[in-house]
Amino acid sequence: MYMDAVRDIQALEAQLEQLKAQAQTRAQEALTAAEKDGRALLSDVHQSIRQADAEAMAQCEAQAATQRQTVLEATEADCQALRQQAAGRMDEAVHLILGKVVGR
Repeated sequence: MYMDAVRDIQALEAQLEQLKAQAQTRAQEALTAAEKDGRALLSDVHQSIRQADAEAMAQCEAQAATQRQTVLEATEADCQALRQQAAGRMDEAVHLILGKVVGR
């Protein structure tokens, strides 16, 4: 009877060791899968960030180009107005200069 109890305990201990080994294997497999999934998720996030960054950069460049064109057009209009104003005063300037040179 005592020997039967010892054998039963030894069998249970062996079974427990086997279950423990199986649990450790499953835990390691779960950890490996989680790490793999984490790396894939991180890669996806990095790709999304790169794509969002590229889209934001393109949008900023388009806005900058539009603003640049607006500033160029306004500057050209101001220059044209100054040219017209200067041309309108040209006769007055010529008479003033001639009066100073000839009047000497």
